[in-house]
Amino acid sequence: MYEEREEGKESKDREEKESGSDFSFQVEEQYDADLQRDPTGIWLKDGTDVNRNKVFNSKVTTENKIEGEIIGDLLVKNCTTIFYDIRQSDNGDYYFRLDISKYLKYTYTSTSVSLRVQDSPISPSITLYKEDQGEVEDQNEVVEGTSVSLICSAPSPCLLKPPTFTWNFLPEERRQEQNHNTSFSSSQLNFNATHLHHGLTFTCTTTYQLQNQNKSAQSSRTLHVLYGPRNTSVSASPSASVLLGSSVSLSCSSDANPAVLNYTWYRENGEQIGTGNHLTINTTDSTHRGLYYCRAQNQHGDHNSSVVLDVQYTPPTPPLNPTPPPDAPQVSPSSSCNSTQELIMCSCEVHGNPSPKLEWSVSGQTPSTIREESVNYTTSRSFISIHQSFTDMFTLQCVGSNTLGTDTQLFYFKKVPHPSD
Repeated sequence: MYEEREEGKESKDREEKESGSDFSFQVEEQYDADLQRDPTGIWLKDGTDVNRNKVFNSKVTTENKIEGEIIGDLLVKNCTTIFYDIRQSDNGDYYFRLDISKYLKYTYTSTSVSLRVQDSPISPSITLYKEDQGEVEDQNEVVEGTSVSLICSAPSPCLLKPPTFTWNFLPEERRQEQNHNTSFSSSQLNFNATHLHHGLTFTCTTTYQLQNQNKSAQSSRTLHVLYGPRNTSVSASPSASVLLGSSVSLSCSSDANPAVLNYTWYRENGEQIGTGNHLTINTTDSTHRGLYYCRAQNQHGDHNSSVVLDVQYTPPTPPLNPTPPPDAPQVSPSSSCNSTQELIMCSCEVHGNPSPKLEWSVSGQTPSTIREESVNYTTSRSFISIHQSFTDMFTLQCVGSNTLGTDTQLFYFKKVPHPSD
């Protein structure tokens, strides 16, 4: 004989699953002694009549309306039923029945599973946690340097095929952990929040492996990181080098979240000279020369930057090319000649303003071997070379002239007989 037992009060657990996916759930048995006799697991749908409502038998699978299997061990009350390739037609309330041949037949009428099959997976949920402070609900705000965790959770209807998790952004210092149980899976992303994470949108994508395809769902969460001023800089307009008596404007900027509350200006001796992100000096003097620094502050810190202001003045300067007073040409006493047996070499230097013109004359004739150079605006110099093929006596004349007059230097030469003559 066998004993059939049923309970009268019914309670339901609702499960929503994707069409085409696998589905698993657990049932805990209560009859330890009878379980030692090779039990069979049976599932009934939308009713508890074994003949009309049976859709799955773990032993006699040829008559099953839903393919599946029971994994684990009914004998130790640790087992899971997996249904394969469920469809929307499988919507309904499911009851578990335990069949131990002629010894025990028991239907769990007080506990049922309400299965609802949908075409698309449920979007995962993302929760933000701060270290030692729990869940963050206030606009996803965290302070820079805080250790935070983003946990992405999603239903896991099939124990053998849990969803896979993908994050669109993984910080370098991140540590990703995944956890799977019989109903939910999660991926935990751990990192220290910095200003680089401010405004970043973290997207978690869950992918479910179905019979013939994969389906995905995703959720996003934008992180707001609070941090003190950084990248503070000071600029001067029109320049940090200004002329005495001119105006100059100093500007201070900084990156902060929330925005900078106060900008304060100081001289190098610590004297406070202004507030606000602009400081203008309308008329500069020598006392304005030196170091200026700006301090940017908000609720989470402060940061400084500086600029050196150079006040310049222009002393009177002489013209680039001063014009000497007018002067008539004058042949320099340094003008002279040297001779060898074959060659006579002479130089002539003339001073004057305007710059004098210099000419040579040999016994009334103009020689051709002349080299001239201009020493400066008021001095000219010329060189001449003459072969001693002239008559026994000749004269060499250097003439310097400008608009104010002329000056002349004469050189006299007499041919000296060669010892062989």
